[in-house]
Amino acid sequence: MQKTTLPSKPFQTVVMMLVLVSFITPGITALSATRNDDPPKAENVKVIPDGMEFSVVTIDEITSKTAAEGDPLTFKVAEDVKVDGQIVIAKDSIVKGSVAQAKKAGMMGRGGTLGIRVESTVTVDNQKLKLRSSKGKEGDDKTGTTVALVVLFGPLGFLKKGKNAVIKPGTPIKVYTDEEKKVEIKG
Repeated sequence: MQKTTLPSKPFQTVVMMLVLVSFITPGITALSATRNDDPPKAENVKVIPDGMEFSVVTIDEITSKTAAEGDPLTFKVAEDVKVDGQIVIAKDSIVKGSVAQAKKAGMMGRGGTLGIRVESTVTVDNQKLKLRSSKGKEGDDKTGTTVALVVLFGPLGFLKKGKNAVIKPGTPIKVYTDEEKKVEIKG
């Protein structure tokens, strides 16, 4: 009778590895065929340059009488913002900002002051885009009128108040991008 010899242990391990690889390889190939790792095509990516100018408008009335420094403000983009004919920031997109300075009108005819800051908006592919701009407004100063009232009526003239600063809804504000941003245009 002939004695059958079994293959050596290392040989069995190699055979098992080859069998496993033959089963796994088609699955890996199928997975890699379905993944889309291709970067977006160059024509679908537009670059918003730093310093690009566009307009936003106020939504609500902002007044130095009620505003306090740091209060959040909301604006909206006035018109579609385009790069190479493609919209990168849509009209009516929300723009966030805040009150930079607010001082109520005071006695003796002193007018109020109001400063606002525009901070950010969102691109068409939902990326946050930093903005810069500021707008200031001063209320009418009634100091001249106060002096005349003091001359005519004595100390009671000092009770004359100045006007508060007011920025009305729909007021356009020029803003500028505060960073360069690559935006993917969905076709």
